[in-house]
Amino acid sequence: MAVEFRFAHRDEYPRISKFLDEFWAKSHIYCREQALFDWTFAREGHWPSDQYSFALAEEGGTLAGILGGIPFTFNHMGAASVGIWIANYVVHPEHRRGSTALQLLSMFRRPQFHPVIAFGINPATSAIYRVLRGQVLPEIPRHFLVLPESAERMANVLRTAYPDWTAERASGLANEFTLQRLPEAGAFETKLPADWDQTDWQRIAAQTVGAARTEEFLTWRYLNHPSFDYRVIAIGSEGRHGLAIWRLETIRKQTENGREDVDKIGRLVEFLPSSDDNARELLAAFVQELRAAGAFGADHYCFHGPTRTLLQQLGFREVGTGADHHAIPARFQPLDAKGGGILSAMFVQPGVPDCSLDAACPWYWTKSDSDQDRPN
Repeated sequence: MAVEFRFAHRDEYPRISKFLDEFWAKSHIYCREQALFDWTFAREGHWPSDQYSFALAEEGGTLAGILGGIPFTFNHMGAASVGIWIANYVVHPEHRRGSTALQLLSMFRRPQFHPVIAFGINPATSAIYRVLRGQVLPEIPRHFLVLPESAERMANVLRTAYPDWTAERASGLANEFTLQRLPEAGAFETKLPADWDQTDWQRIAAQTVGAARTEEFLTWRYLNHPSFDYRVIAIGSEGRHGLAIWRLETIRKQTENGREDVDKIGRLVEFLPSSDDNARELLAAFVQELRAAGAFGADHYCFHGPTRTLLQQLGFREVGTGADHHAIPARFQPLDAKGGGILSAMFVQPGVPDCSLDAACPWYWTKSDSDQDRPN
């Protein structure tokens, strides 16, 4: 019997969830929280309201494979098109030798979708993207910052993740990322600027490539998120605004009696300053908020070269090739003793600049893109 392909109807969550649980990951977050699944794959105004943006492969009414797609507006130096982030690419074991996987991908590789991006691929599956002449990217850069006088707390997190480490080893790594002094913070707003689209985003869009950070996107991605409480920092200067968005995460370790709280960390997901001075003001406000929330530090993932340069000048340090850098945990619920590097692949139209580790890389792409910043 031939395998048929279509997009899922809105009443098919139970069978998709069951397939994910059996063939992707047991008790995955999308299986536990339908509200998060709906928010991700039924984005209002970006997909038909009676469908999920989820491709299904079926043989005789039985699922043979699935592939989720998250639609977004793609910005290329001010020009807009429709892009897709793909997620949860799963093929039933009985269909992995045929063309099912390629045909599922072709459901999103259609003329109206440019680009198609897989953020967070398994290294073992990167070959399929190369065979199809897609670009396989290096790991997205990660930057880390420990607040002054909090190095001991960072060291404690490291020794919790790695019980065999000496105190000296953990302290040495924590000290590498510790901010030398607390910057003085001024006043800031905790809501999106009213004229963001007309003034600030238009300026940013003309200089960057990636998901369009419009008010509609920021509202959907952060303010209306069903699981996380994201916090906004907005600072205006000379008719323009800089914007930072972050969330607080409690680090928890797995024990025989369940999960136990260890500490708190900030996850910076947007950093869009209007100038170098504005960047310093945003970072100072962010550090102030981290301290008030009881966090010992923060991390940030981003490809954008100018943003990475600014953050390093302001005190963030890249998690690079230094001794033990790879050991800094990236997953915190529960605490996972793995660095958690994130690989990606994509198909883009001709003329789009490369996404690279270059200091001038124009791709503004953070961990909040696709579904990488979500509950475990």
